[in-house]
Amino acid sequence: MAQVKNHNGRPAIFIDGKPYAPMMATLRTNNRENLVMDEEYMKRLGESGIKIFYLICDTLWLKPNAIELFKEEAEALLKAVPDAYIVPRIGMHPTNEWIKEHPEECLTYSDGSRPSVHLFSESYETDIPMHYSLCSQKWRERAGEALAETWNILMKLPYAERIIGCFLCAGGTSEWYYMLPMERGGAVADHSEAFKRHFTKYLTKKYGSDENLQKAWKDGVSTLENPKIPEPDKHFFALQCDNDCAVPRCKMYSNSEVPPPYGNDSNIGAFANVDTNRAVWDFYTALDDGSADSVIYFANVIKTLTPEKLVGAFYGYNGCTSFLGMGNAGGVVKILDSGLVEFLSCPDVYENRHIGLCEGGREHQDSFALREKIFIVEQDTRTHHENRYYADKYGVYDLEDSVNIMKRDFGRILCEDIQGWWFDQILGGRRYKDEALYSLISKQQQIAKESFERSRVKGNEIACIYDEESLFMISSQSSRELVELTRNYELPRVGAPVDYYYHNDMALESMPKYKMYIFFNTLSLSDSERKAILDKLNREKAVAVWMYAPGVVNPDKTPSFNPEYMKELTGFSMEMINERFDAKFRATDRNHPITKALDARKIYGTFDRKRIMAFGDNDRARWETYLYPLFYANDESAENIATFVLSGKPAISVGKNGDFTSVYYGSKSISCDTLRAMAKFAGCHIYSDSNDVIYANDNYVTIHASESGVKTIRFKQKSNIYEVYENKYYGKNVDEVTFDMTFGQTKMFRIDR
Repeated sequence: MAQVKNHNGRPAIFIDGKPYAPMMATLRTNNRENLVMDEEYMKRLGESGIKIFYLICDTLWLKPNAIELFKEEAEALLKAVPDAYIVPRIGMHPTNEWIKEHPEECLTYSDGSRPSVHLFSESYETDIPMHYSLCSQKWRERAGEALAETWNILMKLPYAERIIGCFLCAGGTSEWYYMLPMERGGAVADHSEAFKRHFTKYLTKKYGSDENLQKAWKDGVSTLENPKIPEPDKHFFALQCDNDCAVPRCKMYSNSEVPPPYGNDSNIGAFANVDTNRAVWDFYTALDDGSADSVIYFANVIKTLTPEKLVGAFYGYNGCTSFLGMGNAGGVVKILDSGLVEFLSCPDVYENRHIGLCEGGREHQDSFALREKIFIVEQDTRTHHENRYYADKYGVYDLEDSVNIMKRDFGRILCEDIQGWWFDQILGGRRYKDEALYSLISKQQQIAKESFERSRVKGNEIACIYDEESLFMISSQSSRELVELTRNYELPRVGAPVDYYYHNDMALESMPKYKMYIFFNTLSLSDSERKAILDKLNREKAVAVWMYAPGVVNPDKTPSFNPEYMKELTGFSMEMINERFDAKFRATDRNHPITKALDARKIYGTFDRKRIMAFGDNDRARWETYLYPLFYANDESAENIATFVLSGKPAISVGKNGDFTSVYYGSKSISCDTLRAMAKFAGCHIYSDSNDVIYANDNYVTIHASESGVKTIRFKQKSNIYEVYENKYYGKNVDEVTFDMTFGQTKMFRIDR
């Protein structure tokens, strides 16, 4: 029997009553026609401590030989690793014949077109005549039948007890996204009959009556049975805003006037105008709600047949894919609360992975832990065994690079207390096939096992708070700045560990207490959601950092969009200038604890790092951060400590709101220096000021050097500090250690008390 339950303060995978610490493994053996396997590779990974393997599988509907291929691989694995456990990764893709018979169930653009697409995953690659809708009930039913048929056969195999769960796959690269863009030549998807049926279901649950729908949409004609899908001109904030706002469309001369704001009455800058154009917000929200329903549907098939097995899926991609129109960014809370799914997974962001840098996660995994669910990162860490193209793209050139990157990535998994599997995507396996890497994996499995014997309560003091619904009312660039880029580039360099939640968790008694809460994209909050947030902040007398436009939308009020709604959260009267501004600011109060730590004349507020891409152009210009609209505190009670350089308006304002301290931060980009200064102001422990990559909890600290030099790590209390790879103490009964590191080196310290 497999289950996820609490173990020493955090959820863990249990098999027959025994907890299993990270890591796991996936090896790509299926070349889409037959298998290419290396049993010795499997054996060596098993001997290194890997016991849970994900094997690629398809349904008999898609591949008549699917069971034979699975059996061949499973039996080879169990021969090589007799105590291995298996999770099949089963694709829900329909056949081309089914697609041709059901065009109404396929992705359709507003001009009626249904383009073909090259669909590919680990085991299935073909040109499909149309992309099936991830909201299609007919697809769910037919694929669900195929899933049940395939699963029932797997459960009759003589080693069925070694199969501990099912991993559900669909869409592009099995990751539940549409491989086609949401916009093609001015046409917008999805206008399929399949989506329209789901749109009706979604709107009926949300509004309940035609009258309520028409009142919200202000159109007087839409009905629940026949809601009008927003036409392309209503999608300005989603399709044109990033291009038009990031760089002015018109040619600018020294004597030119500032161009008027871009858009039409469908948007307020980067926002959808939710008062005149709420339908487009509902549209994007419903797209993801539909794909989440599909995950839940297939999970129910497995749970009905085998309630004792685990179920998981790729889902919840807050980064690396488009936040709008891809179909897999929202709906995570709904899936977790369904009671049918134990874990969700995704790879880390595919940039900033090079030596000396830090790849970022896409899931808000501490929300999972509150629900006794787990997040599993697909850790497809590249090594020097890649071909030279990918070795260069990921900046890993020799064994030393490979070892330090694998130490860094494992360190994040252990310190953030999530799960993971090493993913070797090279057909037949090559990525980790190395004596030194086998030894490293073995050591890490030992470290992980030891970590599970300790209290796994992390003891972190900073909580990062996010919102699903707000993703669908603001441009993708804005969400990328608020949700992805800060997490990917800045948060690991603060020197203090953070936890990741959805704002919904603020209402849960099980959510821990923190000294500082950072509200990254909580743009839309209802009355009850605001109360839950404020109650928790006041109880804990915490510091709240509000990014850009917290609560500017309240769906319970008319109008729904109003800067005045931000006062309830920030404590400050807020103003808005509905024009485009650059986000640059300078610290202007040199005495405040936050700004006195910042460079007096340095420009802050923009994304100030070169983006290091695994795919695409690494020589691209720096990211252009814009504010459209601009929000600022206009309140005598506020202590304004930084000023936007172009508008002259306050950029950072500090004050009291009830029993908590409120910090309003007016940009969408925030540097690690600024975050560290705020964390110190909140009384949070800072392990390091060096801007190196730091992952930590109360038991372990991982440091990955971004430059060579002397490093100092400070601990919360005097302890014995043990480096787990070197097997030596760096100090006993000390509260700090100092040591030399070279660029790209990784160390992991265990804190013994």
